[in-house]
Parts: sequence; structure tokens; C-alpha cells
Amino acid sequence: MMSGHSGCEPQAMIQKPAMALASFVLATGCASVTTRGGERLSITSPEFRAYVEAVFREQNRVATELAFALESESLAAPDRTSLEAAEQDLLVACEGLNEVAIGRREGADLGPLREASAARRAPQCESAARAAAGVLESIRE
Repeated sequence: MMSGHSGCEPQAMIQKPAMALASFVLATGCASVTTRGGERLSITSPEFRAYVEAVFREQNRVATELAFALESESLAAPDRTSLEAAEQDLLVACEGLNEVAIGRREGADLGPLREASAARRAPQCESAARAAAGVLESIRE
């Protein structure tokens, strides 16, 4: 029998899941997120889940409005540039939430840490959606 550590010893097999569980608890259990409105929500709370869902729906609505506005042939060049920049900012800020939504729709398991990480970025997505909505509103005026 060889001596040394192959990672297959009983102690190593127990430590790996325990470390993963500890990482998950630290990453999700005690963490909270501050919404754009200043409300602090635990990321494991039903209120946070509802908040993330609302942010996802709002960014989806704004992204659709941006897409339709960008299709307009009568859009002035400076307005088009502003809308394109707002759309890009929205896509970047909301990438994680969209990834989670697509994963859930397709039945993929992204894992709790990855989902929690994406969900923590909901306030940035919310801010980008509001900023994009503001750009849309200013162009309509």
C-alpha cells in the first residue's frame, strides 16, 4: 500500500463536501443585498426572491422597449447612440440574472453559489434598467 495523500482517504472525502457546504453557508446564509430603494434583504428570504423576480421582469420589459425603439428608422443618430449604450449597459448589468432565468427555463442546474452570485447583482441590474428607461423616456419627449 502506498503512503501519501491521493484525495481518496476517508478524511479527505469528508472534508471536501464539508468545505463546500461551509462555503455555501458563508456565501448565502448570512449575506444580504441592499436594493436600489435602500431596503436590505437576506438573499435567502422570500422577499429577496420576489425582488429578484421583479428586477428580472422590469429589465426584460425595458430591454424589449429598447429593441423596438432601436428598430425605428426615424431615430436620430445621437438618440440611437444613447439607446445602444443603454442597451449594452443593461445587458452587462443583467447578464447573471438572465443566465439564471435561462438555466431554470432549460432545466439546467447552475448550482447554488452561481445562482446566489448572480442574484446579488440584482441591484446593479435594477439601476441599469432604470437608467435605460430614463434614456427611452428622454428620447420620447
